[in-house]
Amino acid sequence: MKYLSLKKENENRRERLARMKAGAEIPSAREYDGSQHTGGGGSHIAVAVERYIEYEKEIRPIIAENEKEIFILKNAVHALKDPLEREVVRLRYMDGDHCRPTPWREVAWGMYQEADDAAVYRAKRIHDRAISHIAL
Repeated sequence: MKYLSLKKENENRRERLARMKAGAEIPSAREYDGSQHTGGGGSHIAVAVERYIEYEKEIRPIIAENEKEIFILKNAVHALKDPLEREVVRLRYMDGDHCRPTPWREVAWGMYQEADDAAVYRAKRIHDRAISHIAL
């Protein structure tokens, strides 16, 4: 499922944009060190602001497209009739903080508070049924 990679891409792009914004707002330390410099410290800020604006324009449509796909995927999962199917898909693909699906033992623990082979097998069976029912 592409959900995690889309979510992570949006997070990474937004974090980079936030770093660029911070770099554009915070003047370099050299500008306020008390010594008398000549030259354009302000040009550094102007360049940083320009880069920030360009990057924001570049990523806006990408993030919007990713959000659209994420919305479609969420709706497909929410449309599953069986709550266990929704839960296993949510645990496996949607609740992770990284780009990889949640390991099966963690999914089994989230569903049954057990992580033995039998619980993993049950979770995988429900997962396979859920995937066959998802309509994209």
